[in-house]
This record gives sequence, C-alpha cells and structure tokens, in this order.
Amino acid sequence: MHEGLPVENAGSVPLCLFVEPYGEDFWLEPGEAVTVSAVSDGSNVQFAVTVAAELVSVWLFENGDPDRVVSESQVLDTSGNPLECGHQRYDRRIPGPFLRRAVKPDESLTSMPDTNKGDRPWSTLNASRQPVEAPGGWTSTGSAPSST
Repeated sequence: MHEGLPVENAGSVPLCLFVEPYGEDFWLEPGEAVTVSAVSDGSNVQFAVTVAAELVSVWLFENGDPDRVVSESQVLDTSGNPLECGHQRYDRRIPGPFLRRAVKPDESLTSMPDTNKGDRPWSTLNASRQPVEAPGGWTSTGSAPSST
C-alpha cells in the first residue's frame, strides 16, 4: 500500500480538498476521512498542505523537492477505494476567494468561449453540467488544459 497523507473533516460543514497540480476537488462531509497518495511506489513523496476556511490544498513532491511535482496522485476512501475528481461536489461552490461568481445556471455550453483560443485555458462543469468560473474569468476543473 502507498504511504499517504490522511485527511479528515473534523468540522461541521463540508470541506473541499484540492489535490494539485491539477486542482482535483474532493468534497468531504463532516466526519469523512480520505488518504492522499502517489500512484506509484517509486519515489519518496512528501506533502505540502495549505489550509483555509473550508478548504485544504495538497501538493505532492518527490523527495520534498518543490521542482519535482508528483503529478500522478490518488485519493482513497477509508476502505482503500479510489475516489474520482468531483467526489460529492454536487452544486457546491469553491469556498473563499477561489470563486468570484458562477456562470448563470441557464447558460448553455454552446455559449461558452472556445477554450482553445487561450482566453479560458481551463474548462469545467459542476455536477449539474453547468460551467463554473474562477478568479480572472478562468474556469477551473481539476484537470489540466489540453495541449492541442
């Protein structure tokens, strides 16, 4: 089993866990616990954790070197089952300054700008299949922008 970082929501409201470098989001209900780990066993992984109100961000670094980001990570439930990005997201908004405003719920995907033009390099949909807009007008998904 991979050595990992246990994360538990000991609060009374849902907690958003971001796993970087792709900003994958996992929403933990009060009392819920998960483990963040690297996918491969081949390196000594160290974690950098940032905490804000209702938000925890985790980076994984090979041998603790901030220039060697571990990009393949996983989040496991208490039974060891991998969770998908967006776990329990529903219609939740990212807490704090990470989200200024949401796109109107009735706005169709066809009216969204072309993400390949560079004006919005990231594209996302919340659980209701509606776009979510982050600071600076970018949309954030938890997945890397396409290189094509």
